[in-house]
Amino acid sequence: MARSLVVAALAACITAACASPATHGSGAPRSRIGIAAGGDFQTFSPSERARYLDQVKALGASWIRIDLYWSIIQRNGPASYDWRGFDGAVQAARRRGLAVLGVLLFTPRWARPPGTTSHAPPRNPSDFGAFAFRAAKHYRGLGVRAYEIWNEPNIVDFWAPGPDPAGYTRLLEQAYREIKRADPHATVVSAGLSPSGVYGASDLQHMNPLNFLEQMYANGARGNMDAVGWHPYNFPEGFAYHPSSAWSQMAATTPSARSIMRANGDAKKKIWATEWGAPTGASAKSLSEVAQARLVTISLSRFTAWRWAGPSFLYSLRDTGTNATDLEQNFGLVRNDWSKKPAYQAFRRLAATHR
Repeated sequence: MARSLVVAALAACITAACASPATHGSGAPRSRIGIAAGGDFQTFSPSERARYLDQVKALGASWIRIDLYWSIIQRNGPASYDWRGFDGAVQAARRRGLAVLGVLLFTPRWARPPGTTSHAPPRNPSDFGAFAFRAAKHYRGLGVRAYEIWNEPNIVDFWAPGPDPAGYTRLLEQAYREIKRADPHATVVSAGLSPSGVYGASDLQHMNPLNFLEQMYANGARGNMDAVGWHPYNFPEGFAYHPSSAWSQMAATTPSARSIMRANGDAKKKIWATEWGAPTGASAKSLSEVAQARLVTISLSRFTAWRWAGPSFLYSLRDTGTNATDLEQNFGLVRNDWSKKPAYQAFRRLAATHR
């Protein structure tokens, strides 16, 4: 497929898109289009960070998702706070007019069970609540007004030794209460849930996000979040209905995230797509660069048209490496050498219609 066909597909999607984005929250941009920076953004040098954020701004994105690691900020104990690195990232984003979604996650050694990693939840959720209060108070002064509580707790990769919806909801409750105490107007988003099979699929290390969301509500999540986080990755399936597609599970499956929200009295809350995208490269699940551009075009067009969708954060701006066979290294809109893939212009053109 020629690059001109990508542009044609983009034009068709723009024509089909409906309502323009509504303003979200105090001081938030009208646009709901953002970039998920990925982990360890706080380690970038000032020049690397500037180049990255300048590209995010040039794309027309209005939001950036930045991880704020509890495990690092309080690594020296419950009375110690080291914001360095994270402050530099947040300040640089805010100087460029980008709204920040701060992700609070990972447990310092002193707060978790012996012999576990930072991906284990804390022994006492109140310790996380205390950190959430201090983080919201600190970053309120830097213009951060939205927080996501953890990342993908429905899989062992981020919640060890395995998913625990009740345990996660206790953590969410503590964080919600303390963030609102520090900043009553802040938006609190539940953790973006990972794709994981069809409804009902579960084992000791993975739980389907719909089942996880149902159990969050059963354990009191409704009063402890302002929006539902979701990771609607839709590769390699694309946009066709598929029962195991996290994209379809937002609103097309039975049940869906939307139907679960309605059943629990949360129809007015939005789903924030806090991470999504598709890799190029040479792995079995990779897309061609033209196919990636088409996926970005159609996804953004639909996200911005759905009234129940909040901000969406594409992962990510830049490839993290050059190994074409490694799926994880190739999610960027630009290659590792900063040269632009077709998806860069697809994103930029559509973002321009939502400023």
